[in-house]
Amino acid sequence: MNIKSPARLTASRAFLCLFVFFIPGKNITFAATPLQTHDLNPITAIFGLPLISPARLPAADKSFFSASLNLTNTLNVEDQTNESIFIDGETNELNLIYLFSINDKTRIRFRVPFISHNAGSLDGFIDDFHSTFGFPEGERPDYPNDQLLFSYTKDGVELIHLEDANQGIGDINIDTAYQLYADSTRAGSVWASVKLPTGDSDLLTGSGNIDVSAWFSAEEVFAQDWSRYYTIGALVPGRSDILPEQQKDIVIFGTKGYEWQVANKVALNVQLDFHTAFYQSHILFLSGSLQLSMGGHIKLGDNQRIELVVIEDLLPGASPDVTFQFGYSQLY
Repeated sequence: MNIKSPARLTASRAFLCLFVFFIPGKNITFAATPLQTHDLNPITAIFGLPLISPARLPAADKSFFSASLNLTNTLNVEDQTNESIFIDGETNELNLIYLFSINDKTRIRFRVPFISHNAGSLDGFIDDFHSTFGFPEGERPDYPNDQLLFSYTKDGVELIHLEDANQGIGDINIDTAYQLYADSTRAGSVWASVKLPTGDSDLLTGSGNIDVSAWFSAEEVFAQDWSRYYTIGALVPGRSDILPEQQKDIVIFGTKGYEWQVANKVALNVQLDFHTAFYQSHILFLSGSLQLSMGGHIKLGDNQRIELVVIEDLLPGASPDVTFQFGYSQLY
């Protein structure tokens, strides 16, 4: 089983302590911008797990566009009583998002993902990083760099096998949001989503069925230059083409995050994202996930910003080893 190095675990836990124990001060007004992240485990990302959504919706006369590129690298080898999994490769996702107003309270959001699975090129970078800082390599030296193989076997039957690089459109999400309340220091909204089967389950770019989900998002300014936000919701997946006999009927997901407004044009975020398991399995990679996202936003102008994020798995072996996210958004 792939075990995260102690150094990486220590760094993640240090950020988590800062996340939990910050002492508040005087309130001021600003809107939090959650990091738009989700679990990119290639076997669970086929479902309609939503991107994190803001509690405070844009003004009724505004539209919102964003593009974010997620790059993941994973090496996961695990054997259980009657199951085994081997995941070595990179899953990349480009998300195009457009949000617009229906009326003063209601917004519609479209998310179109483009997904690729490939051998990638991050293995050498991660090896050099570990060598430079003296971090343990884990199982990486035992396997060749830059290979692609996703394989899952149960009771002697291989149920998932992918070794050829591919790319294509993923499953499109259509979200509806309603602003419940919003004032100078607090905001809350409810969201509902339908995921359409526009991807290809044979290529692990879609599940082959419709998913529905609903969630609540809230934010609060609780200290000078600081706000906190959270999301909690549930997803009901349609019967997938991937491991349908092991699929669970409902998945709970959520987020807890803090944002620090460092300067007028710079904000830093630390954020926890989780979801329960999509499958009945003893394999960690098919279980629930807990990820720590660290990053922030830089404003390029009044209505444009870029986003840089690094995502670490806090449950080693349950999600990709590392994800890098680069995003651009514009309000107009």
